[in-house]
Amino acid sequence: MKNRTALTKRLNVSITKKVIELQEKGYDCDFLLLANGSLLCMQSNRNYPLNTVSIKQMEHGYDFFSHSYKHVHTIETGNGERGVLLTEKAFH
Repeated sequence: MKNRTALTKRLNVSITKKVIELQEKGYDCDFLLLANGSLLCMQSNRNYPLNTVSIKQMEHGYDFFSHSYKHVHTIETGNGERGVLLTEKAFH
């Protein structure tokens, strides 16, 4: 159990560290994937169709809190908004 706890913390910390690192590089918006397939910027409340943004996968790991794999992506929009999307689905 001790090893699993250490592994859990390490994987969750690696995802958290990556998000913080990206925010420090200017990816300061948070994006949410909506059921209709578009992205919502939580700060500006703007919707973006997936085909109008640049998406890059940056990190992934198993999250023992939600019992699922999480993928950290960067999002760049045509109007200059840059941010992070955390999903269970990987975008390539």
